[in-house]
Amino acid sequence: MKLYHFLFLLFLISARATSQNADNNRVPGQVLVQFREMPGEIESEGFIHDFRYASLSFNRKLSSAMKIWLVQFDEQLANPEKLLAEIRRHPLVSIAQFNHLVSDRELIPNDPSFSALWNLKNTGQMSGTPGADIKASYAWDITTSGITALGDTIVIAMVDGGVDLGHSDLKLWKNRDEIPYNGIDDDGNGYIDDYNGWNAYMNNGNMQQSDHGTHVAGTAAAKGNNSLGVTGVAFNTYLMPIAGSGSNEAIAVASYDYIFTMRKIYNQTAGTSGAFVVVTNSSFGIDAGNPVNYPLWSAIYDSLGSVGILNVASTANRGWDVDLMGDIPTAMTNNSIVAATNSTNTDGLNTQAAWGLNSIDLAAPGTNVYSTRQGDTYGYKTGTSMSSPHVSGAIALMYAAASESVINSYYSDPEHISLKFKQYLIAGVDTLDSFTGKTVSGGRLNVYKALNMVQNPPDFQFNPGTLSLMIAPDNSKTVTLELIPVNASNNPFEVSIPDTANWLTTDTLRGNMSNNAPYELNVTVNSAGLQEGTYRSSITVKDFFLNEHSIEVDMKVRIGVNSAFVSGSEPSMVVYPNPFRQETKLSFSLPVSSVVKFSVFGMNGKLITERDGQEFTAGSHTITTSFPELSPGMYYLRMSTPGFVRTAKLIKF
Repeated sequence: MKLYHFLFLLFLISARATSQNADNNRVPGQVLVQFREMPGEIESEGFIHDFRYASLSFNRKLSSAMKIWLVQFDEQLANPEKLLAEIRRHPLVSIAQFNHLVSDRELIPNDPSFSALWNLKNTGQMSGTPGADIKASYAWDITTSGITALGDTIVIAMVDGGVDLGHSDLKLWKNRDEIPYNGIDDDGNGYIDDYNGWNAYMNNGNMQQSDHGTHVAGTAAAKGNNSLGVTGVAFNTYLMPIAGSGSNEAIAVASYDYIFTMRKIYNQTAGTSGAFVVVTNSSFGIDAGNPVNYPLWSAIYDSLGSVGILNVASTANRGWDVDLMGDIPTAMTNNSIVAATNSTNTDGLNTQAAWGLNSIDLAAPGTNVYSTRQGDTYGYKTGTSMSSPHVSGAIALMYAAASESVINSYYSDPEHISLKFKQYLIAGVDTLDSFTGKTVSGGRLNVYKALNMVQNPPDFQFNPGTLSLMIAPDNSKTVTLELIPVNASNNPFEVSIPDTANWLTTDTLRGNMSNNAPYELNVTVNSAGLQEGTYRSSITVKDFFLNEHSIEVDMKVRIGVNSAFVSGSEPSMVVYPNPFRQETKLSFSLPVSSVVKFSVFGMNGKLITERDGQEFTAGSHTITTSFPELSPGMYYLRMSTPGFVRTAKLIKF
């Protein structure tokens, strides 16, 4: 009996292993082959002849640099696994594998009305354009959390007419330090009975209901994957209801004061009290208002921004240009404001929505949006009011996707990090003709791209890292400084030089690092009228994503020397793109002419490949290579010369 059980268990283990190892998602009749050397006509004919029994043929050349072909065969004539094994043993072949199906990863919630939410996933419902959505389902594959990497509970503050506190599909924030309805300010924040939020109309904690506010709240953060109703953009995030979107400016001031107070308390108590509000949402304003006449609003938004709160505002439901007509608050220039207009399910601008090339940051769905409504119900609404909560929800998700180091930076400099996130939103839109020339970004919100930028922050590097030149009096010398973009295919920048360094200039004060290629900035030093000595200054570059880096520049003026590039004080090496798929560039600087050799090692320290040494002159150089012998993975790249060694991680997709 024991032997029977043992054999049966062995059979189960074997069956499970076979199931796990099965290549279930391969494309029938296709194999990807990397050759040791790209086969010529004779070698190709010989290769096909060796597998003629499988009717094998070359289908498509995928990479000349890496010598990869897609080949096809007839599965009726040959067993796929046996054929693959024989191809791998062929003397011309380096690597062979089946071609596999690849699918975009996305999360589709189980909420029964999700199919009605074209704004989150547009499949053509309501005669829409498939794909004309904010890519929420793909963003959710990155995160659906309502908590930061360091444990902060993220809160969206909704300034509107009120909200249905009893709606079963809303996740509403509660002030746990307050005892409701006892007439006492239990937490000492200056507000009595603010357990559910604050009613600025009545100046008390009795939250009133609003159909409009309930709809907006659900769009931003209705519960998701709960088998009920609809899904919000940030569906695991808490909503702080603030009733105070109408009436007059005094009510609006009181509304924002509550939010500002709760976030300040959170910061001051290291999160033990208050609320971690990262964004406010407002769907109200003053049509044709001139910002000059509303300085107090500007001061409020600056105060909110100083503690790290972005403020998403919907623009006017008017078919006009707010740059010309004005609007409060979306025509205001405060950095903490993110202004949104209304896009349709065909990615057009709603005819009743305002625009502004200088004022309106981006578009987001706002036409026929299905969401929560008062009385624990659901329904459609249209307007720019429906656009802003998509952006508010996106910002909440960005904080959930951020790393521990980014959140730590947010603690120390909340305003700077929040403004970086605003830039990610603008840069990450889907650019569309409908919004080009009518919004700052020229596009419609894409949450997936925004989250990718949070996890892979755009930046840039200098090559070389410092500049040092020796020059004779009354001479000039120009060298090239490379600005190398990191995680950004389009990154405008500005250059500044201290006024005291009139001997130092660049050929431009602004430019754009595009297509992931280095930007060559020509730097000129001029010793005219200068005495012998060493002159020091710096070049500072600030990019679109608010990264700011400086490079030190030394000019040594010496009588009788040839004007020459002496060194970047430290030799440097930069690899880009990294990770790479096919080709990558090695950009490096040398203090003196040297023979340079590049070697690649595995993570275990074993040498895998190396390039023969080649002599390079002093200065900056860039070479392109493919490393076809490397399989996907992580490696160490070493650049060595007789005088120094530099090492960097190298990642191949």
